[in-house]
Amino acid sequence: MNLEGGPCHVKRPFMSKGLAPRSDTLPPPISVSSVSSVVKIRFSPLIVAVAFLAMMGAGCGRPVAVKQPMAMSHKRHMEANMKCVTCHPGAEDQVLAQFPTVVECMDCHGKARGDHPDEPRVRQYAERQEEIPWVRVDRLPGHVYFSHGTHVTAAKMKCEECHASILLATKPLALPDIALSMEDCMRCHRERRASNQCKSCHR
Repeated sequence: MNLEGGPCHVKRPFMSKGLAPRSDTLPPPISVSSVSSVVKIRFSPLIVAVAFLAMMGAGCGRPVAVKQPMAMSHKRHMEANMKCVTCHPGAEDQVLAQFPTVVECMDCHGKARGDHPDEPRVRQYAERQEEIPWVRVDRLPGHVYFSHGTHVTAAKMKCEECHASILLATKPLALPDIALSMEDCMRCHRERRASNQCKSCHR
């Protein structure tokens, strides 16, 4: 057998099965400490990433309830024959429906309305020239485009078609009141003969 040259020659540390390796081809010995450091460098980021994803996944799909700054009853406002756009400007012609400014609230609450202990706080915010810090709870993923104006004005949809529970809400929302899936949206689009092309909602 030709071990040193010719077409069968292969340069490798172990010349053939059963033969001792040549000392000059052996790699330097590896210490336990060096192995430990290599393992630490290679695997620590992976372990951290996995742990982080596990923690994130534990709360995935489970919104955390927020604390709103004061009491507010949608039901009470609807019973007063107020329109949604009175307190949520932008719903008819913009992408986002906005919160009312404290100046807009003062149109009705410039004088006492009812006997709820939180009602005077509207005027207190106004006196301090501060906006009421309502916390937004309905928020779509970043890859989804949605326009209130398109749905309310162009499609002539009513707010309660998506926000059905809000009509009877006696407290400000602490959790999202809409849990739509992509299939829900696509079904509605099919029923209304609206586009279901990807670019319609994913821009």
